[in-house]
Amino acid sequence: MANFKKAQEKLSDIIKRFKDEISGIRAGKAHISMVEGILVDSYGSKVPISHVASISTPDAKSILIKPWDKSIMPQIESAIQKSSLGIQPISDKDQIRLSPPSLTEERRKELTKVIGKKMEEARISVRQAREDLWREIQQEERDKVISENQKFEEKEEMEKIVGKINDQIAELAEKKEKEILTV
Repeated sequence: MANFKKAQEKLSDIIKRFKDEISGIRAGKAHISMVEGILVDSYGSKVPISHVASISTPDAKSILIKPWDKSIMPQIESAIQKSSLGIQPISDKDQIRLSPPSLTEERRKELTKVIGKKMEEARISVRQAREDLWREIQQEERDKVISENQKFEEKEEMEKIVGKINDQIAELAEKKEKEILTV
């Protein structure tokens, strides 16, 4: 029988990765996911900001970054400036404050396009996982491990699973788009 458990795990990873990618897309409110993945030069290697500082959101309009080692504040500021956030960091003694500007209508539309692109990438990954599973099912039939009827039963099961995953992806994308388009 085809390894549905392995396929389910692969598809769950695709959903998790998609959620992580779209959670970093800002919807008007400051959120730590906006900056925690930005890479900073720290002692000769690039590490995420979350590995060298605590990140908090004291209010809905700002992010506070407190480096554990104050000597890397310039590297954190530089990494933020070079990122695609488009936010100017403000140094304040031993911390960095970010105040994301409110989104313009044009920027909101751009972000919905980014979500669409991420959704399509996730769907492509799902299709690739589906193709791998289908090849496995067909190989089992050729190897006489399963009958032709079982092959079609497994294909039906596979299509149900893939359909549910695609629905989840579409639902997550739609929810995020609504969040972004809400002023």
